[in-house]
Amino acid sequence: MADKLSLEKIKGVPQTLLIPLRGRYLETKRKGGIISDPKAVEIIDAIEHDFAENDLPWDSQIMISTRTEIFDQAANKFLEKNPNGVIVNLGSGLDARGHRVDNGSMLWYDLDLDECIELRKKFFKETDRIRFISKSVLDFSWMDMIEKNRPVLFIAEGLLHYLEESDVKDLMVELQSNFPNSEFVFEIYSPMITGSWHRHPHIRNAFSMFKWGLNTGKTLEKWSKGIRFLTEWHYLDRHPKRWRWMRFARAIPSFRKVMKAVHLQFTPILN
Repeated sequence: MADKLSLEKIKGVPQTLLIPLRGRYLETKRKGGIISDPKAVEIIDAIEHDFAENDLPWDSQIMISTRTEIFDQAANKFLEKNPNGVIVNLGSGLDARGHRVDNGSMLWYDLDLDECIELRKKFFKETDRIRFISKSVLDFSWMDMIEKNRPVLFIAEGLLHYLEESDVKDLMVELQSNFPNSEFVFEIYSPMITGSWHRHPHIRNAFSMFKWGLNTGKTLEKWSKGIRFLTEWHYLDRHPKRWRWMRFARAIPSFRKVMKAVHLQFTPILN
């Protein structure tokens, strides 16, 4: 492994970027998979990390693949309506969505912590339309770097549950204030997800760092008059045969809504 890229600088929450990366890799390798992400295969083959022991469990692989499908579709739908629109990928990790959905005229920002953007630059190149921002999502100065004269979609896949609820609220209020006609698609789990919820050590470790959960995105309308709930997509509603026994538990509403992506609209607050 001497010729492979070391990940020694990637620790704590940033290290969880390996989980979705591995999920996309495994699904791409699967015949007839839900998604195809050749970039994930390229990256996994180039980094120094032993996935052989305690590799990603089947349910996490399907969850990651399903949410990737949902977020790709949401980004594509936004760009169909707004071909010259702006998409801001919060907590981008090593996600290649900007390249998968690139329509040739969009403006895309990948935002993450310094060490994650440093790693990202090993595999992705900035262009005039795909740009990197090395900042914490909670350092709101990054908002000054986003072009504001086009429609904007913010996406946060696998990020917000690592933040305190008060920080998530502050983030959404700032987004609404600075981008009052934008949209936000983000992943969130129900509060029932905890560090002891999963048997797999890597997934259990990630869950142990979760600080916030949500039963339904509808409740976020209470945070601000400028937040409007549009819809949410529940992962268990898709590809039921792949979910094995878990598909039968969809009949329990609380279980069906455990894993989801929420779509919000930010609107101006009228006096």
